[in-house]
Amino acid sequence: MIKFIFWFNFGLIVYIYFGYPLTIAILAKMTKKAPINRADITPLVSLLIPAYNEEKVIKDKLENSLSLDYPKAKLEIIVISDCSNDKTDEIVGEFRRSGIKLIRQDKRQGKIAALNRAVPEAKGEIIVFTDANSMYKKDAVKKLVRNFNDERVGCVCGELKYTTQGVIASSAEAGESLYWRYERFIKIQESRLHSLLIANGSIYAIRKEFFLPIDEALADDFANPMRIARKGLSVIYEPEAVTVEKASNLLKEQFRQKVRIMTQGYKASFGLKKEIFSSGFLRIFEFFFHKFLRWFVPFFLIIIFISNLFLLVQSFYKIIFISQFIFYGLALFGHLFMRQQNLAKVFYVPTYFCMVNLASLIGVLNFFTSTQRVTWAKSKSTR
Repeated sequence: MIKFIFWFNFGLIVYIYFGYPLTIAILAKMTKKAPINRADITPLVSLLIPAYNEEKVIKDKLENSLSLDYPKAKLEIIVISDCSNDKTDEIVGEFRRSGIKLIRQDKRQGKIAALNRAVPEAKGEIIVFTDANSMYKKDAVKKLVRNFNDERVGCVCGELKYTTQGVIASSAEAGESLYWRYERFIKIQESRLHSLLIANGSIYAIRKEFFLPIDEALADDFANPMRIARKGLSVIYEPEAVTVEKASNLLKEQFRQKVRIMTQGYKASFGLKKEIFSSGFLRIFEFFFHKFLRWFVPFFLIIIFISNLFLLVQSFYKIIFISQFIFYGLALFGHLFMRQQNLAKVFYVPTYFCMVNLASLIGVLNFFTSTQRVTWAKSKSTR
């Protein structure tokens, strides 16, 4: 029985990280969905920028938005200030003559409340969601929008890239870079099936007609794609629509951000259970193996470690137990010396893997104890 518990949990982890990407790639190749019919169309677009105390980056963001290669008359830029108490509103006001609109929430309610308020006021046929610290490449909006020439498409997610310019590249950052390359592969395969599971909140677009108000405890970049897919529309990935954010060089900031994201993910999963379980087998399969079960990997790891203790009478399991100690030791060493620029690459994956799973573990606890706030806070090192 102990061996079964050990190998069942071990098998789950292997399938989650390696089996699922392989399965979804095979499905994409076998299904052969018709390619998206792209064209350089220019519908009216509304770019929404929720902001809370963003005085350090909002000017750059607005200048970046105004410089986008998209017809000025067809691009509406809206900043939604979530009761900012710094100079955010004042700076946005300086851009009023450039046509930028400011919506202010007099009470801090959070990002989702800001979006729920702004979308009905937006004039665009296409709504583009972004963040104040996210700088778009000049053709990003154009690359997103061209996919909506295909009537099957309801949601398009772009590509977020991190830059470490001006900061020390740490083992955690290198691990995150590897993680994003891994996630990018999965996104490409899901997109080939026209069924990208989740978008990126800093760069994605939807048809306005399909937007529904979102519960303030949920995540918009999960709720919008899920609801749109449920209507039978395609949710796809556009890797050529690129936005850039400065990576945090502080593990503490990265960790805090991941705890928040994962807690929101749990809430969204339960809050959208009706949409998830009525969206078809493919998306249910994607949800369980791309997201839900991955969130519980830290529990599987704990079970593997404990069950391994009861199997140490056999040499084979002693080797596995020692291997676990070595892996976690590498992670600890990578954490302690993460700011060393010449740190060997062998530490990257263990450090980042353990950080992500510890964040996931805390996220689960936050969810069940309801300690996570609805409102969002900035990462000091990235804004």
